Amino acid sequence: MALPQYNIEFHQGETFELAITYKDSTGCALDLSGSTAYDAKIEGRATAAGSVIWTVNEVASSGNVITLSKGSPNIHVKLTKDYTATLSPGSGIWDLKLTQSASPHDIVTYVLGGEYTILDPVTA
Repeated sequence: MALPQYNIEFHQGETFELAITYKDSTGCALDLSGSTAYDAKIEGRATAAGSVIWTVNEVASSGNVITLSKGSPNIHVKLTKDYTATLSPGSGIWDLKLTQSASPHDIVTYVLGGEYTILDPVTA
């Protein structure tokens, strides 16, 4: 199945937040809270084989974090203004990977992806 596409853009130096509802085959939001043993990670690259330009996961790093929960939305992504200020304007591709590490085995799902654009701000 093709990965659903969602293009994002944010200005260098601004706080970026994205709320996503990941649903099961019946259309119900999945419970991604801590008790279900999911890990989430996003990487942005200029090309699929290129170096990682920006990244965020569930382990808070300077306030950048993906929060998984129950209900809708069940995935919340936040990049801080301090982090985006370190990124150079440009564009590339990104995707969101969920890994369910609970028994009986690891299950990896790519939930969403698309193109990203980091814009150069005009107003200082």
